[in-house]
Parts: sequence; C-alpha cells; structure tokens
Amino acid sequence: MAYLVLARKYRPQTFDEVVGQEHVVRTLKNAIKQGRLAHAFLFSGIRGIGKTTIARILAKAINCEKGPAENPCNQCAACVEITEGRAVDVQEIDAASNRGIDEIRELRENVKFRPARLRAKIYIIDEAHMLTREAFNALLKTLEEPPPHVHFILATTEPQKIPVTILSRCQRFDFKRLPLTKIVAHLQKICDREGVEIAEGALVLIAREAEGSVRDALSLLDQAISSGVKTQRDLLELFGLADHLLVEKLARAILDRDLGEGFKLIDQAFAQGVDLTLLTQDLVEYFRNLLVIKTAKGQVLLDLPESELSSLRTLSLEAETEELLLIFQVLLAALGEIKRSPVPKLSLELAVAKACEVGKIIPLEKLFQKLEELKGQTFLREDHSSVPAAPERPELSPASWNEIISSLKETYPSLGAFLETLALPSVEGNRLKIRAPEGSLLEEKLYRERLERTVQERLGCSLEIEFFSKGDSLPTKQKLLEKPIVQEALKIFGGRIVQVKTYEKE
Repeated sequence: MAYLVLARKYRPQTFDEVVGQEHVVRTLKNAIKQGRLAHAFLFSGIRGIGKTTIARILAKAINCEKGPAENPCNQCAACVEITEGRAVDVQEIDAASNRGIDEIRELRENVKFRPARLRAKIYIIDEAHMLTREAFNALLKTLEEPPPHVHFILATTEPQKIPVTILSRCQRFDFKRLPLTKIVAHLQKICDREGVEIAEGALVLIAREAEGSVRDALSLLDQAISSGVKTQRDLLELFGLADHLLVEKLARAILDRDLGEGFKLIDQAFAQGVDLTLLTQDLVEYFRNLLVIKTAKGQVLLDLPESELSSLRTLSLEAETEELLLIFQVLLAALGEIKRSPVPKLSLELAVAKACEVGKIIPLEKLFQKLEELKGQTFLREDHSSVPAAPERPELSPASWNEIISSLKETYPSLGAFLETLALPSVEGNRLKIRAPEGSLLEEKLYRERLERTVQERLGCSLEIEFFSKGDSLPTKQKLLEKPIVQEALKIFGGRIVQVKTYEKE
C-alpha cells in the first residue's frame, strides 16, 4: 500500500478531533443541534488550519444516516463515501482551475436536481477568491436562494477579494492560527502514535516554523521522521535553521555593543549553512519579543516556552524601551534589503553594525530627575563670588564673515550680495561695526534687523552700522552695485558680483 503522509493520515474525521478552531466547531454543532444550519458558509483563514477538513466533517454531519448529527458516525455508507471522496452529492470544486462563468453556469443547472443518494447536496468551493467577477455574479442568485437540499461552503485564504455581495449571503467563520503550545502537543501525540521519539525542543522548533499552520507542521514532522531526526540539533542541520541560542547570543552582542562578537556569530552561522535571511527574521522577532516583554508589565503576551520567556525577561532588563525600539527598527528595515541582496552575509553584518551603533538611551525619567537636581544650583567662579564672568570678546575672521553672508543670501540674496562689497567689519568691545554708504540696503529696517539677528546668533554680539556720505570715494564694485539696473538683475537671478573688469575704448 502506498505511504500516506501524516497530514492526510491524521486528518480529523469528527468535530471533536479538530485541533483548535473551538469557536467554529461549537457554532456549527449548535446549529446542527438546533436545526438552524445556514445554506451558505464562508471559511476564511491561512493555509492548513482546517477549513476544508471542517467542511468535509460538516458534509458528513448533515448527511449521516444517524443524523443530522453533531458528530458523524463515520461508519454508515454516507460517511464512508464522503470520507473516501466518492460521494456524488458532495462536490469539491477547485476555484483556481474552475474559475470561469461556464463552470458556474453548469453548477447552477445541477443545483436544481435533488441529491442522488444523500440527504443534501454539498458544494465545497476551495480558494473561492480565484473565481472571476462574472462567475461570482452568476452565483449570486443561487447562493442567496438555493433549493432546500443544497448547502454551499466557500473556503478562502484571501477573504478581502470576495465581493461584498457574496459575503452578505454567507455565514462567515474566521479561522485562527493555532498557538505554538497546541501544535507542539498535537505533534507529540502523533509521535507517540507513530512510535517515534523526538526531543521537545525539536517539536517546538517545528511548531515555530509552521507559523500556526497544522498542515505545515505535519509536513515538517514527516520530513524530520524520514531523516531520522531525534534532537533539536539534528533538526537545525536538516532545515538550515538558526539555533535559538545563536539568536540569543547575537541579540546580546548587539545590546553589549560587541561588534566583534556579532561578526563571529554571523561567520559561525554562515559556516553551518544557516539561511541568513531566516536568521535575520528570527533576530527581528527576538527584539520584537524583547520589546513586548519590556512593555507588558508582567503580563504574558507571548506564546513561547517558559525557558525562552525567562531568558527574554532577563535580557529585557539590560536595555531601555527606546533602545530596543531603535534596534528593532534598524533590523526590520534591513530584513528587506537582505532578502534582495546578492551577498546576504555582508548585508547582515552591516545591519548588525548599525544596530550596535545605536547609542545607549537615557530614559526621560532620569533626564527630568537630573534637571530637577540642577534647579536651584548656582554656578560660581573659582573665587566663589557671585559676580558673573565678563563675556568673551567675539572674534571675526574673513571665514566667519563669509558664513554670515552665505546664510543671509539663502533668504535675502540682494542683502548678501551687498555685504560682499563692503570691507571686513571691525570688532570694538562686544560690538560689530560695519561701515556702509548712505542710502544703501542697510537703511531699510527689514534688512538691518535681519543682519542684527544673524550677527547675534553667529557671534553673540550687537551690531553697529556707520553710514558715510556717497560723496566719499567708493570702490568700483560698490559703485556698480549702486546702479538700479544692476540691483534689479541681482534680484531676478539671485546672483552676486564676483569680479569687475574695466573696459577702455581705444
């Protein structure tokens, strides 16, 4: 006899055998018991969590010769035929390959006829979101008012793609991901029935990789049993996964700012054949868990073994919330880059280096506490007198003056260009003295106030402007700037006069 994989061998045959989805099972059993079974259902959720399985069990419960029953007997002819997939009145339709309007029209015509052998006709439409818009439209009327002997069960992993006109005609059940502890217990039960000994740590790793899907977990377990896996180390080598201890060490290296240790651990993972993308994903999830533990205030919000929870609690005490948040952000941003990188090892090393550079974060509470301590304290000179020290005399160099001009030119180009024509100001005491011609831009209040504010910000001193008569000798550059046409050109183009050349006629 051909080998039957574990996912098929241990598929539940009654509602009581279903792992998880208690809310769905309870509602369906009560509906059968009270005779309030709807004519159309929509089962939505991720792959491998029991949508099609429960649809088949519901078909058996409706058509069982001892029912309708809350749990099918699995012994009568109707139950056996449905279990073996040869019941003519229970049709499973793959919407991915039968998605057109012609197939739905055929279904609509067949619905009119009474069941050949069973009590009711059951149509299970898997991956229902793959149907075309025209197919959905053709199904609308039949789905809303089917004959009394027909029940529709639509299963989908993407309910958001189902038209609202279809959703409003169905009773919707959202299937949940299974908790890690339930999957581990289920895997342990199957190992016992198969007579296989596998360490609990390996089963936990399988359950974590399954991400809430029972079918995925059973497929991984099947492969592990075939490979002779006994311990967690065997499983890590088989699937190329990162050891939880390795992830924890790498996280500790990042929090300790030990980049050398981080590079050493990455080299170790690379040499062992660990998938670096999965390692990065595990590292991101580890810091996410640290952040949850740090902010949970004693509540257990993580579906993890107690040994891992204890380790997370210990490590979370060594970092502040803001620090964990920044590292989490850096690693999460790097995950996408590592997936696309032709050299994932270098990308991961860069991400770890960036994470190590996240500075130690001082909590706001400590900063406020320090500010309170500083309040009221008087800073005295060495002779303990309360006389404040005299302000230092500001220094002005050509470079600092050019910086002031550049800053002004960003918002006031004409003012900056004008200042370039003046001689370097002088410093007298705590004042900056500028010599400018009468009637220049500095006589306008807006320009003068802006210059005073910039000088105060850059040099910490006040401004004094000395105007001189236009009759005084002016440099050629200054005379040129005074011309209205030149000023207008500077305003339009935002430029400045760099050099003046005198042209003489022969």
